[in-house]
Amino acid sequence: MAMDDEQKKQVALFRYGVIRDLVAGPLAPGTKEGILSEIAKRVWSIPGSSRTQVGRSTVRDWVSLYEQHGFAGLEPMPRSDRGSSRTLSEEIQDQLLALRKARPKASIDSLIRAVQLAQEPGVTLRLPRSTVYRFLAAHTAARREKDGAPDARAFTYEHVNDLWTADVMHGPRLEVPGRRERGKSYLHAFLDDASRLVPFAAFYPSESAACFGDCLKQAMLRRGLPRRLYCDNGAAYRTQHLQVVCATLNVALIHSRPHQPRGRGKIERFFRHVRTSFLPHVTDEMLQSLAALNRVFWAWVEGEYHQTPHRGLDGRTPLDRFLDDQDHLRPAPEDLDRLLRMKVSRRVARDRTVRLEGRLYEAPDGWAGEIVEVFYDPYDPGAQVTFRRPGERTELPLRRLVATINARLPHSRRQGESEPAPTTGISYLDLIARRFFGDQEK
Repeated sequence: MAMDDEQKKQVALFRYGVIRDLVAGPLAPGTKEGILSEIAKRVWSIPGSSRTQVGRSTVRDWVSLYEQHGFAGLEPMPRSDRGSSRTLSEEIQDQLLALRKARPKASIDSLIRAVQLAQEPGVTLRLPRSTVYRFLAAHTAARREKDGAPDARAFTYEHVNDLWTADVMHGPRLEVPGRRERGKSYLHAFLDDASRLVPFAAFYPSESAACFGDCLKQAMLRRGLPRRLYCDNGAAYRTQHLQVVCATLNVALIHSRPHQPRGRGKIERFFRHVRTSFLPHVTDEMLQSLAALNRVFWAWVEGEYHQTPHRGLDGRTPLDRFLDDQDHLRPAPEDLDRLLRMKVSRRVARDRTVRLEGRLYEAPDGWAGEIVEVFYDPYDPGAQVTFRRPGERTELPLRRLVATINARLPHSRRQGESEPAPTTGISYLDLIARRFFGDQEK
């Protein structure tokens, strides 16, 4: 069955997740083979497949495709050999595994015969019994292998931007005019592992993916692109949008295991430092708005935290350590804003309006009733919003609807409306009436 665009993207994201350590940056001598061995040993959940292992040669092929074509090269291509049989192709492997799962007591011979009978008419499939036996035995052994809990070791990456850790902390409540209860705030933050520098951090009104995305954009614009981004399993870090953005920018997106938050100690210590050294000094005047709170917070980060000697850096400051590795920085691309936009599908209403995040936008004439893809910055309502037909590349702007202005505009003839009929001097009905009544009068 042919894959749609969404399924192809899911497969590409899985493949990038497998090879991310091999393409994230330069590898130390002798480490590549070790990474390949670990990948081949792991049990994977492969989209659209019952298989659980990935071979070394397959991984090498994916790395080559990514280096040549980027993220798009990891999307599966249509098979050119459809109709001919291949010994234990991916399709045959999936069928064998599905049958084994459904009929665990069935013999190898009966499984082989079932797969052969399931092929299209005219296709002769040869399945050596020994090959099928070895394949199913290896799969069963891999499923039985238990993952032991890894040792927790202290670590520090060699260069700045090799690893950013992302997390969120509950912040103080703000004074919201007109409300008895104070509004909550959340501190989204990134911490560079090698230098302990904070690429960006700010208080936001929620833990949403939109707030996290804005924080990520600001961090990349200020400090360049990380090679790895380490997050927990919160909803804001599990969006497909974030996975595609990271894969496009060649940023390995890593999630900690559920209930095993190893490797997050540095950012937890930073949050503890914020609670003890910053928050106790916040006054009521600073809690009047997020802008006022973030103004003093960023001054504290840049003027105090980044300038203070750090015990984990042998007494050096985070800023000095970060500046030592300027040659290793990857600047953010010029089209970063475009890459970080959200995409949603919307139907243009009969009055040519499109509703987005509670706001109304107006499409050009002639788009009523169409399904379109809308691109927007969820955290910046003033940013340009564009749309296009699915599958097309050309984007058109959506204008923010101002109903009072539309009321003053003259009505323009819509496409398809006919021009007034020209005057011919001949009236069909008048001629019939004259003929009819003229005959009666006579």
